[in-house]
Amino acid sequence: MIIFYLLVSGMPLVNQPLFAHFADQLTMTKYLGLAAVAYGAMHLAIKRRMPDALHSIVFPLLLALYALVTVSYFTLSLPMPWQLSPFLSYTSFVVLCFLVAAIVDTPERLRITLLVAIGSVAIGSLYVLREWQKYHARYADFRPGYVVGDPNYFTLSAVVCLPLALFLLRERRLWQRAVLLACVVVTLLAVALAASRGGFLALLTALAYLWWRSPHRIRNLGLIALVLVPLVAFAPDSALHRLVKPNYSDQEAVQNRLVVWRAGLKIIADHPVTGIGLGNFKPMVEHFEHSGLRVDSLAHNTYIQLAADLGLPGLGLFLALFIAAFVQAGRAVRASARQSLLWLAGNGIQAGLLGCAVGVFFLSAETQKLIWLMLALCPCLAAMARRPQFAGVAENAAGDDPAEPPKLPPSPVNGPLPSGLPATMPARAREMAELWR
Repeated sequence: MIIFYLLVSGMPLVNQPLFAHFADQLTMTKYLGLAAVAYGAMHLAIKRRMPDALHSIVFPLLLALYALVTVSYFTLSLPMPWQLSPFLSYTSFVVLCFLVAAIVDTPERLRITLLVAIGSVAIGSLYVLREWQKYHARYADFRPGYVVGDPNYFTLSAVVCLPLALFLLRERRLWQRAVLLACVVVTLLAVALAASRGGFLALLTALAYLWWRSPHRIRNLGLIALVLVPLVAFAPDSALHRLVKPNYSDQEAVQNRLVVWRAGLKIIADHPVTGIGLGNFKPMVEHFEHSGLRVDSLAHNTYIQLAADLGLPGLGLFLALFIAAFVQAGRAVRASARQSLLWLAGNGIQAGLLGCAVGVFFLSAETQKLIWLMLALCPCLAAMARRPQFAGVAENAAGDDPAEPPKLPPSPVNGPLPSGLPATMPARAREMAELWR
């Protein structure tokens, strides 16, 4: 299992030398993935049954999307090195989803996976802070983010994990709360320095959902404002400042996005069913640009990118997959005891996915690893919530409304017990009676 956790820990560290290093044809991340798949196969062989999470509608939708990607790649895509192709990325994500379904099958494994994901973003945040410390005085309007790939994509990864960290802070494990609080502080500082405008809007969306799901909205609104206002007000070249008073490079970025968005819509209008082929947007976008400005780039909009590359059916399948995963997380929330791990994780993942739905409007982020990890975890949450021994667990929770213990079915032994016994004796006696029954 440690191999899988190492794989998760490298997801936001796109250009970190250890994970991004190529050995022959593949990066070290891909080799870690292959080793994790071998472990997953061994785990399934020991269990001798298929994972419950595979019964979710998420996986048929995932396979349908992958089938469309495969056909598009082999029939329409321009020649490119296979190890750098988006087809390999989609193949990796399909394998990742099945791997997660196979091995994340208990609340404790879920907890560690989420903590590793949150911690990996915090480690990426340390790289962001170090880059800013080293280079901000050398370059005007410097925005750090090389090791994490790009300040905008890093902020999207942070949007995925910050709501999870804030929800899991409600558990009573002191060491966990201390670690999570440190991760939240470091990540928020890095997000402020990354100054992503789309990421800022995505973070506001995720925090708004977090606030809506909390029992004390007025108090938590004040806490959210206490966190955000200093970062926005005092961070140099903050996202809010870039939104309100954009400089020349900010205005140029907006203009370039509008150019490629118009070209992307033209591609969709001309090729609504099949698209122009997986990975063909960037090399072909100039042929669809009618303004005097020529921009050779990705779509900077996941929805336009998918519809242009794969056609409207590809976009529809991706949206259906995204919505199905969100619904699965919601089912886990409704079926679990309030303040249990599944309840907290389901709400946190839903908040992150909602934030991502806004953030990917400004980025071509269909291959962001942490997004796919959360999509894969949603069926696992729903599968665990269907098992009473997991759904009712609220151990170490610190919510305002303590979870009720699971009720036993009616039986002759569930009647009143003699007085004078300790408070825990009736429940223990009933559990033992049910076991023997």
